[in-house]
Amino acid sequence: MSLAAGCSDDDDEASPEEAFCAAGDSLESNIAGLSDIDVVSEGTDAVDEQFAAIQSDLDELRDSGSDVAAGEIDALESAVDQLGDDLDALGDDISADAASAVGASLSGVASAAQAVVDTLATTCP
Repeated sequence: MSLAAGCSDDDDEASPEEAFCAAGDSLESNIAGLSDIDVVSEGTDAVDEQFAAIQSDLDELRDSGSDVAAGEIDALESAVDQLGDDLDALGDDISADAASAVGASLSGVASAAQAVVDTLATTCP
């Protein structure tokens, strides 16, 4: 039996700043993953997975309680919402127009995320 498993030590919990920075690192990684997705060949499942991961990162950034990059995070959240709408409209039938809309939304998310990452770079070690 591990003693650590039975003990609760507040020192082991990440500080709000550490949680914020970790979420930022995860966001950066997940945004980079968007550029590797070929919507036409991989379908929407790959985009849906990245989309869910990015939404989780946004939740973590918000839950950290930090006001750093609040405006940039709001802009990213709007871009992610637009991507979600475009993914919903895409459905299972991938048309050129729908795929183009998803591509434009992916670009919007990447751009908004870069603004968040740039701000985090000045805040996080």
